[in-house]
Amino acid sequence: MEMKICRLTGRGIEKFINYLDSLKTDRPQQFPHELMSPSDYAVEIGGKAEWLDALELSDRMETAKGLDAIVHKLGLQSAERDKGFWTWCAAYLFDRLCKRSDGRYSPGELAIWVAEPDNWKRYYRHYLASIWQVYSAHKDMEEQLIVLLNGPVNTPGELWAQVAANQKLITNPSMIGAIFHLFWDKENGERKRGSGGIGARRLSQVLKQFERTYDFYSMKPDDLVRLLPQEFEKFKEFSSSQK
Repeated sequence: MEMKICRLTGRGIEKFINYLDSLKTDRPQQFPHELMSPSDYAVEIGGKAEWLDALELSDRMETAKGLDAIVHKLGLQSAERDKGFWTWCAAYLFDRLCKRSDGRYSPGELAIWVAEPDNWKRYYRHYLASIWQVYSAHKDMEEQLIVLLNGPVNTPGELWAQVAANQKLITNPSMIGAIFHLFWDKENGERKRGSGGIGARRLSQVLKQFERTYDFYSMKPDDLVRLLPQEFEKFKEFSSSQK
């Protein structure tokens, strides 16, 4: 029988959390497969679970695009707030997404599996909901989003952590453009050296200081880049006439 996509109930989310917690003990539980089909733990939405099987989890951009297609095919009107849907999807893909250490699952923090739409500081960590929401908001600038949505789904990286943690930054199209300008190597199609460590952390720190004075939403990407101090000169790509 073809498996349908579901939404975890409150009891289902609680059972999934108990399973995740058990993996950090000496007595890990077996994965609760009862979460995957309609029961007290899950409610059927529809579609086909095989749509999730087709996601290319080694590529965050492609996964985000695939999730966007799934959301539209399912007709979900408020997907950004659908905690049960995103948590079910994460549970369904658990074996493919969860990292391992010494032959055992190493699930990490709860927020990457259980979506928390009322708490952005945790919601942006969710492997699936976060990248879908950012892609959905900025899909008209997909070429530039690659600076944030590259690499495997289960390895978000420091640049994502610093930028996505600030909802004011990640929802601002001009900020996406500025980050692309600074940190994406257009010639080689990869992030620039230094963008994933101290560069990302310093950018976050500097922007937090500047947001008290400047209205980032009214600024163009290049204006934001020009605003940054001398330490970012190595990342800037202006010609002498543009500076």
